[in-house]
Amino acid sequence: MPHLAAVSPDAAVRGGVILSALAAMGPFRRRGEQALAEHGIGAVDVEEWYPLSSYLEALETIGERMGPNTLFQVGRQIPNHVALPPGPGSFAFALAAFATLYGSSHRGVPDGAITHQLLSDRSGRILSATPYPAGLDHGVIVGLFHHLLGVRVIVEDDGECGKEGGGCCAYLVRLPLE
Repeated sequence: MPHLAAVSPDAAVRGGVILSALAAMGPFRRRGEQALAEHGIGAVDVEEWYPLSSYLEALETIGERMGPNTLFQVGRQIPNHVALPPGPGSFAFALAAFATLYGSSHRGVPDGAITHQLLSDRSGRILSATPYPAGLDHGVIVGLFHHLLGVRVIVEDDGECGKEGGGCCAYLVRLPLE
């Protein structure tokens, strides 16, 4: 789960991100709203800013109650419910979109929490040092590529993900062979 000690008390997340996560929960949306309320987030407005630590605590509660795969599935659907940066439909653009989306929807978080490296025209590496659960990040990456390119990508973590300790997760992202 997220390493909350690494989150600045001033860090905030835009309401649109929270609403996209709720929309992604589909028939379980009420359970998500309940978890948010338990952590001090009531009615959510798309343009307002909310304490990131409260949102992360709510995600932790959701993961505990509904299982870690729920967070992956929520992450996978988030790109279908948020405004994504416009750009060319290329692998390189999709690789960079994760950092762009994070930067535009969070404030009070360190710059460079997400970096990427293009390895070829069909593969790349994403390093994520966000405070989010690794399963959620993984799901967002899968969803972004599907949303932006209309293709399924293979995402493998490097086995060294340190999310429980507040570290960095590395994801190898590649297009499957045609």
